[in-house]
Amino acid sequence: MPKFKIVFLFFLLATSTIIQASPITKGFSALKIYNYFEAKRLFEKSLKKEQAAASYGLSIIYFRNDNPFYNIDTAYKFIFNAGNSFRKLTTKTKTRYLKYNVTQRSIDSMKNEVHRKAFDVYKNNNSISDLNKFIERYPSAPQKIEAIELRNSIAFKEAKKKDTHQAYQQFINTYPASKEIPEAKERYEFTFFEASTKNNTLEEYEKYLEKRPDTPFLEEVENSIYVLSTPHGLINEYHNFIKKHGKNRNTAAAWHSIYTIYTADYKTESLVDFKLEYPDYPFSEVVNQEIELSQKELYGVRVNGKWGFADSTGKVAVPCTYEWVEDFSEGFAECGLNGKSGFINKAGKLMIPFVYDQVEPFKHGLSIVQQNSKYGIINKAGKLIAPFEYDEISEFSEGFATAVKQDKYGYLNEAGDVAIPLQYSKAGDFSEGLAAIELDGQNGFINSFGVIVITCKYDWVEKFNNGLAKVKAMKKFGIINKSGAQVLPCEYDLLGEFAEDAILVVNEGKYGFADKNGTVFIPLEYDYSGTSMLSIKFKNGWAVAEKNRKQGLIDKTGKYITPKDFNKIEPFSEDLAAVQRKDKWGYIDRKMKLQIQSKYLSAGNFIEGIAKVVDKSKKTGFINHSGKVAIDFLFDEAADFKNGLCNVIIEDKMGIIDYTGTSIIPCELDAITPVNITVLKLEKNSKMAYYNILTREYFWKEEGF
Repeated sequence: MPKFKIVFLFFLLATSTIIQASPITKGFSALKIYNYFEAKRLFEKSLKKEQAAASYGLSIIYFRNDNPFYNIDTAYKFIFNAGNSFRKLTTKTKTRYLKYNVTQRSIDSMKNEVHRKAFDVYKNNNSISDLNKFIERYPSAPQKIEAIELRNSIAFKEAKKKDTHQAYQQFINTYPASKEIPEAKERYEFTFFEASTKNNTLEEYEKYLEKRPDTPFLEEVENSIYVLSTPHGLINEYHNFIKKHGKNRNTAAAWHSIYTIYTADYKTESLVDFKLEYPDYPFSEVVNQEIELSQKELYGVRVNGKWGFADSTGKVAVPCTYEWVEDFSEGFAECGLNGKSGFINKAGKLMIPFVYDQVEPFKHGLSIVQQNSKYGIINKAGKLIAPFEYDEISEFSEGFATAVKQDKYGYLNEAGDVAIPLQYSKAGDFSEGLAAIELDGQNGFINSFGVIVITCKYDWVEKFNNGLAKVKAMKKFGIINKSGAQVLPCEYDLLGEFAEDAILVVNEGKYGFADKNGTVFIPLEYDYSGTSMLSIKFKNGWAVAEKNRKQGLIDKTGKYITPKDFNKIEPFSEDLAAVQRKDKWGYIDRKMKLQIQSKYLSAGNFIEGIAKVVDKSKKTGFINHSGKVAIDFLFDEAADFKNGLCNVIIEDKMGIIDYTGTSIIPCELDAITPVNITVLKLEKNSKMAYYNILTREYFWKEEGF
C-alpha cells in the first residue's frame, strides 16, 4: 500500500479516536501537553459527572506554578474533593480511572505534594501569622506538627530577644504545649541561679555546692556536675563520677549509662560479661531480667488505637499506651507520645525520654535524633554526644557518619567528634576503607584519615564493592580499583552490574561483557535496544544476546545459540529457557527443542520444579516441567515461591498459597510484610495480625481483623 494511504488511514483513525473521546479524557490529554486553559475548561465541564477525576486534574493545574491558575489553596480544595469522591466510586469506575492514573495512591500522593508545597509557601515568610494560617487551613497535613514547632520556635525566639519575665510568661500562656516550655519556665524562674553559674564549669558547680550544701537548687547543681563530669559519655567518665560523687542523685543514672554502653549490642553474652565485670552494680536483678528478655522476640501491636508489644504467644508484654512504636533494635524500641519520640526497653521501661522530633533505631549503641530541624547523636544512656547543629547525619558506616552543615559535608566518628572536617560539597558512606567525596564539581575518594587517595577528577563515582568502583569521565563510564588504576577505561556509554563475575558494557548501541580484571571477554557485537536491557546479566552461566531484533544466549566462552522461529529468550532455569514467538511464550530445552507450547502472555523462571506463567485470560498460575498446570490460573498477580509459600493477588487483595496451590491465607489482605524468617505481619481493612508460617497459625489479631 502506498505510504500516503497508510498515513491518511492513520490520520483518520487518530481523528476518530479524538472525536469520540470524552471531555475528561480530552482534559487529561490537554493537561499532558500543558494546555492548561483547555484542560481547566474540560475538567470544570466534567466536575458534575466525573467529580473525582476532574477534581484530581484541577488540583494538578492549580498545583503547578507554570500557569496563571496556580493557587495552592485551591489545589488543596480540589484534591480534597477528589479523595472524598474517589472513595465513593464503584470498582468499575475506579478501574476506568486507571487510564488517567487516578487512583487512591495517586490522590494520596498528590495530597502529600500539596501539603508539602503549601507548607513551603506558608513557612517562607517565617512568620507566626502565616504558620497559624497553614495550621488552620491544612489540619491533616503531615507537616502540621513541624509547622506548630516552627511557629513556637519563632515565638520563643521573639520572647528570648526581649528577655523579660513578662515576655516568657506571655509565651507560656500562649503556647502551653510547646517543647520550649521547660526552657521558658526555667528562664522565668531561675534567672538568678543561671546568672550565678554563668561560666558553667565543673569547678564552679563543685565550689558552689561546697559552700551551699543546702541550696534550693540542689537538683540543678547535681545534674550539672553529672553532665560536666561525663562530657563524652564514656564508661570511665561515668565510673569516675560514681567514685567521686557517690551521694549525687545521678549515681544510679551513671551506673545505668555504664550498663547500657557496655551492653550496647544487647547480646546475651555481653550482658553476662557485664555482670561478671561489675559485681557491685546495684541493679543486678535488672541484668538477670535483661538476659532473659534478650532472647525474646516482641512485636508491635495496637489495641484501641494505642500501641504496645506482644510476644510470640500473643501475650501483651508492653502495655498499649503509645501513639506509635517501631521494631526493637539492640534492645531499644522507638515509641511516640504527645507527638514526640523516645525509647523503651523490652521490659517496657522508658530509657530515652519523649523529647525528640525524630529518632533512628539504635545501631552500635548510637541513635541519630532530631530537634528543631537539627540533628545530633545520642548513646544508649541518653547522652548527647554530637550536638544539634547538623542539617543531616547519615547512618554510620565503618565507624563514620556523614554530616552536613550549611551545605558542607564531612564525617563524625562514633564519639560524636568531627573526624574529617566539613569541607566537601558532597560525601558518601565509607565502603572498604574509602569514601566518595566531591570538590569543585569533581569526584574522588578519601581514606579514613581524610586524605584524598584517588584524585577528584571524575564526573561521577560509585562506592567500592569487592575492590572495584564504577566511575564516569567525559560522559563515559569505566571501572577503577582501590589504588585508582583504571581496570576498565572510561570509554563506555553504559555499564551494568556485576553478576557471576561479569558486567554488561555498552558502547555505540552495541554490548558485550567484561570480567573483574577489565578483560572484555564477550565482544561488543550485540544490539543494545534500550535501558531496560540493563537487566541483562549472566544467570546460570548464560546471558541474553540480541542481534537483528532476535535474541539468543551466550555463555562465557562466547558460544552463541539461538532457537529457530523465536524472537526472545531468557537464560535457562532448571534446564528450560523461556522463549517468545508472536507475543506468546513457551519453553525449550538445551537442545533448542520446544518442550512447552508457546501459549502464555509471560513466562518466568523455573524454581523448585514450577514456573509462574500468565495465560490468555491474563490470569497467573504455575506449570511444571512437562507443561502441566501445577497451580490453577486463578490469580491476577503472584510472587515467586519462597520457603514453600507464595504471595498472590486477586482483585487487589493479597493471600498466600503453598506449592500445592492450597490457600494458606485467603486473598482478603491489603498487605503482607515479613517480620522475620518465621513471622508475617498481615493487614486487612486497616487492622493487623501476626502469623507464624511454621505453625501456620495466627498468634495475635487486632480486634476487627
